[in-house]
Amino acid sequence: MDLQNLKRVRDDLRFRGVKGTTGTQASFLQLFEGDDHKVEQLDKMVTEKAGFKRAFIITGQTYTRKVDIEVLSVLASLGASVHKICTDIRLLANLKEMEEPFEKQQIGSSAMPYKRNPMRSERCCSLARHLMT
Repeated sequence: MDLQNLKRVRDDLRFRGVKGTTGTQASFLQLFEGDDHKVEQLDKMVTEKAGFKRAFIITGQTYTRKVDIEVLSVLASLGASVHKICTDIRLLANLKEMEEPFEKQQIGSSAMPYKRNPMRSERCCSLARHLMT
């Protein structure tokens, strides 16, 4: 589900496009002496050059903040999934039901060299908490 959501948000992402300081294309229309076809073509070329398939038709000085909320909610959802999976791994490792690979050079701790903390899962949980916040 997270992969589908990430792809959807990426594919739906739009570019601000070529808009002036007030969010309109009036300055470009003046630059091209009223030729709106040239303005539309410029907008399309810049959008494609920036790596986007589409641009917003109408936008303010920056762009709609709804884009931020959409992207951040998908990333937070991914973080929640990663956190759940890795917490389960950590709990199962504590019960000796499963364990992560133990590297040749890895040591548990100076007091307990046999200790095998699920270090990858611990790191993933930390990153996932950061992503969720």
